[in-house]
Amino acid sequence: MKFQTEHLATLAKYAGISFVAGAVNHGFFSERRSFVTAGVGVICFLIGAAMEMKAAPDGTKRWADLLGFGIVASVGLGFFTGGLQHFPDSPGRSLWVVPLGFFLSLGAVYLSEGRSRIAPKPLAVYTLATGVSVIAGSVVAASYWGQLGGDGHDHDHGAVTAAAPPSVAAGSPAGGIRNVVVEVDDSQRIVPDKWQAQQGEPVRLIVVNTGQSKHELLVGPAAELGGHVQSMNEPATGHHGHNNAVSVEPGQTAAMVLTFDASGEWGMACLEPGHFESGMQGVVDVAPNT
Repeated sequence: MKFQTEHLATLAKYAGISFVAGAVNHGFFSERRSFVTAGVGVICFLIGAAMEMKAAPDGTKRWADLLGFGIVASVGLGFFTGGLQHFPDSPGRSLWVVPLGFFLSLGAVYLSEGRSRIAPKPLAVYTLATGVSVIAGSVVAASYWGQLGGDGHDHDHGAVTAAAPPSVAAGSPAGGIRNVVVEVDDSQRIVPDKWQAQQGEPVRLIVVNTGQSKHELLVGPAAELGGHVQSMNEPATGHHGHNNAVSVEPGQTAAMVLTFDASGEWGMACLEPGHFESGMQGVVDVAPNT
């Protein structure tokens, strides 16, 4: 195989794995864009594998193997690498994504390339030893990051994390303040993702986290929200407080009181890395005070 071909094939395969891993990091099972990203990754991987196969036709590989097991291999490797990166942000999901990716990649590589090179008994020993190690390591990592609240970055949002009673219902009066209840979970969605408020009206926003990952909900002018979330993800600016954001641990409820000083479209966003980009956004329509 020529060096140029080998290099391009390697780029395509590893780019494909990176695309699939990125899809896992940004909500593979919930976000349409992530499915597209994963699809592009699979195609890139297959292109690289096809280049290798065409440049070195030794008869040991078949096109059927490339198309069938190549897809499984790209997904497995993407799951494995993406899940490893995702442990700090979503330990609950990575706990099963990493082992699943390992076994998918193992099976695909064996069926496409290893059947003629390793006997069943050594394969079983290898699978058992490495599989147990991967599962045990995943359990330890999930436990460690779970105790830290799944927090993969370092910033604080001040005193707006006071817990509110989970029994408070949306719209029920409490000291003259209207309650609005939203739910967040690991599907990277805010439910409801759109609600209304009145300019100058105090609203108690109650955020219920039904997932296994930490979420942080920020409310601000829609035109400024995207740039602010991006700046929060930059190491140099990632540590500062807000009085318009709330941090919610897995299975917990938290609340903040907001008063919208201007009418128009306001936005909601989760500040955890990758969550906003994965679609964890919402809109508050604020009507003018007449």
